[in-house]
Formats: sequence, C-alpha cells, structure tokens
Amino acid sequence: MKRIIKEEQLVKIGKMKKDPFTMSADEKIQWRQELQKSIRSYLFSREQPLVYSKDGQLVEERKDGTIQSI
Repeated sequence: MKRIIKEEQLVKIGKMKKDPFTMSADEKIQWRQELQKSIRSYLFSREQPLVYSKDGQLVEERKDGTIQSI
C-alpha cells in the first residue's frame, strides 16, 4: 500500500510514533485505545461533550458521566 504521508512527517507534525501501516495488530489495538482516551480527555478539558452513535442514535456524553440522546 502506498503511503500518503511519510513517517517522518507523522512524527514531526503529530503524536504518531510509528506508521499505522507498519504496526502489528496488537500495536494498533493499543494505539486506538490510547487515542480514544486522548480524545475524551481533550474534549472534556474544553468542557465539550463526546458525541457518538450508539444503537443507531446520536448520544452525547459529558464530563460528569451523564449520557443523553440528541
């Protein structure tokens, strides 16, 4: 598969330490888990809700743990 962004650019620009195309399955699972935690922390630190789809409906989750349909 052809790389769109070079590995050096990913490391310099973002938080990536390794190219996702060369990660093992275990590394990808760990990377996704860390990414989810990072996104959640970032949104809650800015007092923003986390919005996602659950059972076909959009829901928002707040820092205090409340979850409601929108």
